[in-house]
Amino acid sequence: MDNHSPIFVTGMPRSGTTLLASLLNAHSQVAITPETDYFNRVWKPLARRGGLQNWPFVEEVLQSFFSKPSVKLMELPEEDLIARFHEKWQQGILTHADMLSEMLSLYARRRQKAVWGEKTPDHFMYVPVIKQVFPASRVVVIVRDPRDVHLSLEKLPWSRGNSLNHALQWRGYQSLARAYCLKYGFEFVQIRYEDLIADPEATLRYLCEKLELPFEPEMLNRYGQELLFDPNREPWKLGAARTIDPNNRNKWRQRMPAAEVALFSKICGKYLRKLHYDAPDPAPTMPGPIFPGLEWRSVIWWMRTNWRVKHGREPWMGQRISLK
Repeated sequence: MDNHSPIFVTGMPRSGTTLLASLLNAHSQVAITPETDYFNRVWKPLARRGGLQNWPFVEEVLQSFFSKPSVKLMELPEEDLIARFHEKWQQGILTHADMLSEMLSLYARRRQKAVWGEKTPDHFMYVPVIKQVFPASRVVVIVRDPRDVHLSLEKLPWSRGNSLNHALQWRGYQSLARAYCLKYGFEFVQIRYEDLIADPEATLRYLCEKLELPFEPEMLNRYGQELLFDPNREPWKLGAARTIDPNNRNKWRQRMPAAEVALFSKICGKYLRKLHYDAPDPAPTMPGPIFPGLEWRSVIWWMRTNWRVKHGREPWMGQRISLK
């Protein structure tokens, strides 16, 4: 793998992105950074204001970016980087690739690693932009049974929506993942969380082969040594630093009401079967008690997002994306 080909780890929240990022970060050649949320916090606001034309606004956005707690964990020289970006801006050569690669490659060099990578679950929605900014990048998405994802999400303080919203979101992710697979081929890799915890070595061997990296058995021993998050702010991620539990799956069988199981089968059944998850026959009608709390904006957003990606447009802004 080319040293200048970054790795982006994505996936629906609570699908195992932190565990996967930690395992990759344990590779001797790879440095995965804490979540930057770059494309949401930098690319998107700048795209809405015409790109990189207005330096005062670019600087304002960058300062906000550097204030993000997870970015602060990287201990980057904020003032020096902004000064360098300003110099490139004055020369008319500043790009998003310049900014993100300079920050993250610096983080990697400090750890004496050749390949930088980044993990932000929401970057799944920016894959077309990522591939435009970094054409040689590899995108890895991890998918987990949506019923277990829902059970995990509903326990978190920041999670919104009910089982219907989460089922629609998971189905939307899988619809986009299939589109990404067709567009980007071997540069887009999807693995199942259940396979990772059941047989970590085999799954990592497969992933390393796809990323053109040598498999290192030590990854399975070192992955919890460097936390990619602040455990005081995000204690729910601590499980990613513990011993991998092959039984951390199918919790929905004991904990999920029959009506919700039927709901997920109805909405997600097509992709459940494609991904070899059990998909019990859904109820003939949608269960009424699930509907209270439905966020119709999320339904509309997913319909629009799916249409944009399938028609070669960037999910957030609707801009046409080159598919080279």
